[in-house]
Amino acid sequence: MGMKISIMNGMILLPEGLRQGTIEIENGIIKDITQNSYNEKSTITIDAKDNYILPGFIDIHTNGIAGFDLTNGVFNLESGRFILEEENYIKGLDNALNEYARTGVTSAVLTSIASPLDQLKQVFRFVYNYKQNHINSPWKEVLNGIFIEGTFIKLKDYSGAQNPDFFNEPSIQLFETLQESAGGLIKIVNIVPEWGEPAINLIKYLASRNIICAAGHTGALGCQYDKAIKNGLKLAVHFLNGPTGSSYKSFDGGGAVENVLRASDMFVEIIVDGYHVDKSYVMDIIKRKGFNNVVAITDSMFAAAFKGLNEFNMLGINGSISENREYIHIKDREYVLFGSMLTMDIAFSNVLTWLTSPVKGIWHELHQPLEFEDALIKASSICSKNPAKVLGIFSPIENKHNREKISYTGSIERGKNADLIIANIEKNDSGYKLEINNVFVKGNKI
Repeated sequence: MGMKISIMNGMILLPEGLRQGTIEIENGIIKDITQNSYNEKSTITIDAKDNYILPGFIDIHTNGIAGFDLTNGVFNLESGRFILEEENYIKGLDNALNEYARTGVTSAVLTSIASPLDQLKQVFRFVYNYKQNHINSPWKEVLNGIFIEGTFIKLKDYSGAQNPDFFNEPSIQLFETLQESAGGLIKIVNIVPEWGEPAINLIKYLASRNIICAAGHTGALGCQYDKAIKNGLKLAVHFLNGPTGSSYKSFDGGGAVENVLRASDMFVEIIVDGYHVDKSYVMDIIKRKGFNNVVAITDSMFAAAFKGLNEFNMLGINGSISENREYIHIKDREYVLFGSMLTMDIAFSNVLTWLTSPVKGIWHELHQPLEFEDALIKASSICSKNPAKVLGIFSPIENKHNREKISYTGSIERGKNADLIIANIEKNDSGYKLEINNVFVKGNKI
């Protein structure tokens, strides 16, 4: 018999709204949701009185946290350099997954930046070895997979903080080489449509294998981007950042921005720190795309939740932490941002605050505030449900590929993983703040 856990008396955020009650967990799965306050058969009982119980957050785009970077390893403050040695890397990865969990993330897709291919293959092998062999780590289940962001970018003008020296033409063979090193852990790949047929060929190939095709850091013509969408492109990478090409002229269907907004089935990532994308644009994008197609991401770097860091160099790019320690920029170019300091607990708090406040838009005159419960449901969708839908782990209806092998998450429902957050939500003069007390990953209190 597996462990049985009862979480009692909490305000449970269900898909239809808040309900006070008890969640019964067995073998890591939500077995029941009841109004009972006690189950004598439970091995462990937790009283969540005066707390909210939310679905765990899913961050599908994060480079690292707490001194760890997927691509470069563990940053040493004394030397100012990254250590890329397997034993140290594994410890850093384990610590990073612990820190993700502390911020409410129950599933994370770690993201690589443009770098030498041999280095990518090396770190992908490290991650695979950790996933296979680090059996006793309570944080291991937080690691969902790998997102290749920088490798298949093309244009220097759209590189952002990525190093163009390490860009490569899209290639099925190159992807398979990287996937072999990763042991099949690559879940998302950024492929910019301006590569033309090489991009379309790889998008078709990956889409047929249920790997998410994304596009960002792109200056593609609208017609190129539209063709990519028709062949399997599904996700806009950190929308309006990177940068993302746009054109108000009538030629070639505009740019990437115009086609992302037109495409009803495209998901859009947004870095919701309030710096990368002003809240006015965030609310406008939500208005245009709908609450079901927007995904909050952190795009966090090793500097997030990492004290003592002021400056660094990563693959030839110099970065600095802002004076208020809330964002990262390229040194001497304050408004060219470099990843983020954001964590998902703050991301959720920001979205909840914006949804419950009157916000002046850019394309829309005013976004009226929502009632708290409605805003809570929608903030949870953006931070939990929608990223689960992108990954195909929200429901069997939306994922027809190997559904028998998939465990589902992203909402609190019977039969889904017990990926849960127990937290207070406090309101102050600046808005709402989430304070996490407990996190469960597949029923394990971590």
